[in-house]
Amino acid sequence: MNINDSDEKETLSNCGMDIAVHVPRRRDRVGVIDSEQSRHIIETDKADENIDCEDDRRTCGSCKDMKELWSTKSVVLTILQAAPGALPFGFCATFLNDYLQEQRDMTKENATVALAVFGAGNAIGAMGFLGHFAYAKDVRGPPMIMGLSLILGCIPFYFLINKVDENANTSVVAGLTILTGMLVVIPVPLERSILTNVCRPTLRGRANALVSIVDDLGKGLGPALVSLLITTFDRQTAFNISLVGWIIGGILSLMIMMFVKTDEEAVQKKIREELTSAMPV
Repeated sequence: MNINDSDEKETLSNCGMDIAVHVPRRRDRVGVIDSEQSRHIIETDKADENIDCEDDRRTCGSCKDMKELWSTKSVVLTILQAAPGALPFGFCATFLNDYLQEQRDMTKENATVALAVFGAGNAIGAMGFLGHFAYAKDVRGPPMIMGLSLILGCIPFYFLINKVDENANTSVVAGLTILTGMLVVIPVPLERSILTNVCRPTLRGRANALVSIVDDLGKGLGPALVSLLITTFDRQTAFNISLVGWIIGGILSLMIMMFVKTDEEAVQKKIREELTSAMPV
């Protein structure tokens, strides 16, 4: 039997006789295609593994970042102090105009002017010019101003709720409302500056986002909580109780003074270490 050299030969032992068996060589490209497909599958699996590892690293890094945020006492206190103010702000935004008309017998025009002046005071207080001078003196200055302004803001607002009536001088009413509006909004720009100083640059956005979430929740929950107080007490008592929110927020703000200096120094040290490690040797 003539067997082509390109074919394979196999010898089988059968009953003591050697028999040459013709085994044709596969000339098609199935094996080549299979090899290429296998190589492609392997490369795809490796790419998927790299993507999964990268996702795991990002998830792990995100968890570490959040852990670092919540382990920074100044950040936690700054976020917490924004929550109690939802009560009095909810009252001002939803019930103040109606309360001045119904309970304090003010005219609709004067009540509307009082609310508008309160908003003007908010705009002035949000400028944050006091924080710049306070920080230049001491890093603990801004949280001190935050706490004192929230607590002091309760005083003129208390008189507005309990003492003002239809016989009150319009200038006095305007003075009380604009002073309250200024004082209770001073912490808003200062809390952002504190977060900037006690957080690494990569974490500042998250810290500010958490404060914004708390503020947004307060806008919705504040009026609902005040409504709950009204159903339990009379309106005047409910509004007086809501002022406790600013007092609690002021106390939490004053507590930031105990940690802000240490937290800021720790962040500056981390940033210096990161810059040093990034510099070529």
